[in-house]
Amino acid sequence: MSHVTQTRSLPSGVALLSGATIGVVALGLAVVATTEPLALAALVVLITGAILIGRSVDWATYAALFVVYSNAAVVAVNFHGVPPLAAHAAVGLLLIPGLFYGVLQSRGFVIGPAFPWLLGLAVVQLVGALWSSRPELAWEDVQTFLQEAVLLYLLVVNAVRTESSLRGATRSLLIAGCLMGGIPLLQQVRGDFLNQYGGFAQTGDEPGFSTGEVTAAGEVVQQRLAGPIGEKNRYAQIMLMLIPLGLLRLRDEQSRAWKALMFIALGCATAGAFLAFSRSAIVAAGMVVLFAAWKQYVSRTKVMAAFAVAVLALLATPEYSTRMASLLNLKEMLTAGRHSEADGALKGRATEMGAAALVFVDHPLVGVGPGMFKYYSRDYGERIGLRSLAPERQAHCLPLDVAAENGLLGLICLLGVFGVVGIRLMRIIDRNGAGSMRSGLPLAYLLMVAVYFASGLFLHFAFIRYFWLMIALADATILVCEQRDSVRPVPHSSVA
Repeated sequence: MSHVTQTRSLPSGVALLSGATIGVVALGLAVVATTEPLALAALVVLITGAILIGRSVDWATYAALFVVYSNAAVVAVNFHGVPPLAAHAAVGLLLIPGLFYGVLQSRGFVIGPAFPWLLGLAVVQLVGALWSSRPELAWEDVQTFLQEAVLLYLLVVNAVRTESSLRGATRSLLIAGCLMGGIPLLQQVRGDFLNQYGGFAQTGDEPGFSTGEVTAAGEVVQQRLAGPIGEKNRYAQIMLMLIPLGLLRLRDEQSRAWKALMFIALGCATAGAFLAFSRSAIVAAGMVVLFAAWKQYVSRTKVMAAFAVAVLALLATPEYSTRMASLLNLKEMLTAGRHSEADGALKGRATEMGAAALVFVDHPLVGVGPGMFKYYSRDYGERIGLRSLAPERQAHCLPLDVAAENGLLGLICLLGVFGVVGIRLMRIIDRNGAGSMRSGLPLAYLLMVAVYFASGLFLHFAFIRYFWLMIALADATILVCEQRDSVRPVPHSSVA
């Protein structure tokens, strides 16, 4: 445990070089800042960040995770004309703590238990791309996977090396959630759906859904909010993943100030997940609560209270009640001769999933190639007979999507990631007790993984940086906690 107590400030030579580089960038921003308010804000953030990173390299980790999870870099590129290279530089901040711990402190570079499965999936994707019908298109998805999965994973797991940096990383995600959920909440309260608030409160082109309420002004329509993500169901999933982190940090924080901030973050994350009006998010949340109850991570009293609050929230919100009531049409869809009475979205999802299953049957080993299922979905969907699909539809089911595009080998690798991470985290929790503060972070990330898996049953593999960021932090949790509990020697995971 001696590594934990070592200083995390940069050596004077490295700090001087870093300061000179940042100074040049700051000078350039200062010139532009005279006419561009965004550049002025960037200048202030850059100078503040440089000071904090000089004091502790972990601040580079926190800044990078905040930018990645809040999707601020993508928003900056799409809405504010920031060059993509500058946006990617935010992720490059993770190199600072990684090199500091790995090289300057001679601690080597590490990989977690999920990495072999991740690497296996990368190999399957590469082979699948070579054998696909459109290798040039499939190769684009392989490049994305290498950047947003393999590279991001290695950067994160090597940057988060101590229990304190893991707590800080978790807080940075939740602070990002304040931004991601707080601005759309303001948008909902003000009813200002045409204002995208600089890209952090997107609603897309959809007209919204009917609430079933009719006033003198006409039928009441509710917009589905998408925050900085721009896609409703995906936004709900990403915000839902923050809720277990917020609950466990709220429980374990010692400072009143941090408890208050975590309470706000939890509220914003819940609001964000709720305002997307995603039916799959509600179903996934119920599945995770049942999983936590089955594993006895939460008491039956808390489970009953959670479901009571959920029922009251649905009763008090006609918009959500209308959305959830459409799930009752599943009975019609499953009843012979009554397909036409089922909800159109449900029939579409069932068709997409069935098409993915048929593609997997025809291409069982490595699938049709990464990103290629959408080019097969319409033809295979015609065999299902529920609904005619528009061109280039996705599978809307993570296991079936991976099976169709990466075959059985890819599916095994993906399930291996979930399995090894889940089992190792549960061992740590069982060893320390679910109610112990020593199990707070492992339990938070276990439930975060469970949220992604449950919601992934209704969503395909997209925005993959969020998934692999979560897996990297879960692996970092495993390495840090196993080192803390002296279960296995540190060199076991060292690759330096």
